[in-house]
Amino acid sequence: MRQSKRRIKRPPVEIFTLSFLDIISCAFGAVVLLVLLAKNGESDTELGPDNLSTMVEQVLAAQLNVELLKGAVSDKQQQLAAAQARSASVTEQLKSLESSIPRAQQTLQQLQDQASSLRNELRQATAMLNVPKSTDKPSDEVGGIPTDADYVIFVIDNSGSMVAGNKWQQVINVVNDILVNHPQMKGFQVIAADGTFLYPGQEGQWLSDSTSMRQRAMDRMKRFTGGGSAPEVGILRALDLYSKTKGKVSLYVFGDDYRSSSLDAIVGTITSKNADPAGNPRFRIHGIGFYRPAGGDAAQFAAFMQAVAKRNRGAFVGLAF
Repeated sequence: MRQSKRRIKRPPVEIFTLSFLDIISCAFGAVVLLVLLAKNGESDTELGPDNLSTMVEQVLAAQLNVELLKGAVSDKQQQLAAAQARSASVTEQLKSLESSIPRAQQTLQQLQDQASSLRNELRQATAMLNVPKSTDKPSDEVGGIPTDADYVIFVIDNSGSMVAGNKWQQVINVVNDILVNHPQMKGFQVIAADGTFLYPGQEGQWLSDSTSMRQRAMDRMKRFTGGGSAPEVGILRALDLYSKTKGKVSLYVFGDDYRSSSLDAIVGTITSKNADPAGNPRFRIHGIGFYRPAGGDAAQFAAFMQAVAKRNRGAFVGLAF
């Protein structure tokens, strides 16, 4: 019975099977993981809590800077918008002004033409009011003070009653107004009633008419006080010194008082001295009377100057202090 039994052939045992490789691979991976974890642990150790807090603070600071920068940018944008709006407004205003210049120039020219026309009408009207010849009898046809003189002389009472308080400034203002209203004037002179000159040494000469000369004369008049009330003296001296002047001359006599027992004789002397060879007045003589309620004799001055003015192609105007 001896049968030979077949031996069952078994496959050879392999030492390194798949399971073994898996184990080896897992072990190696574990080692690698441990190494990585060890390095991460070192980094965490280096970046401890203090460093993390610092980084958080830096991040917050950076965020704050960003917000501040955003705010600054917004402000600049608003400023830029406002500047652009102002620029647009200025540009519009400039355009409006440029467009209005021609209209303003045209209006100015129209006003200048109207003013010239009115001046011509005024000259014609005042010329019609003048009496052509001197008469011994007052004329009712003189109705105003003409303003076409080439030269103007002021004979002014600068005594105490005329300069008290603010009266003298009123006198100066009237003098300045008369100068302003003589558009063709070439020269002027200021004499006190007693015959003294505002500018000593200028006797017989004319002060040239200019804005600066007028202003200097008005300033100097503030100190031109202390004379007497004798207007006939200043009138006769002006006639002696300036009777040969070529051109129209107007003489203005300012006063608030006159006391003389020979009024008629003085009026006759002035009228005779002012007459040219044909018997016509050389100068127009006007009176400016300043009334004061107490003291002096303003009524006598008014009567005196009305008589002189009407015999010498002039006019008399009364004013109140």
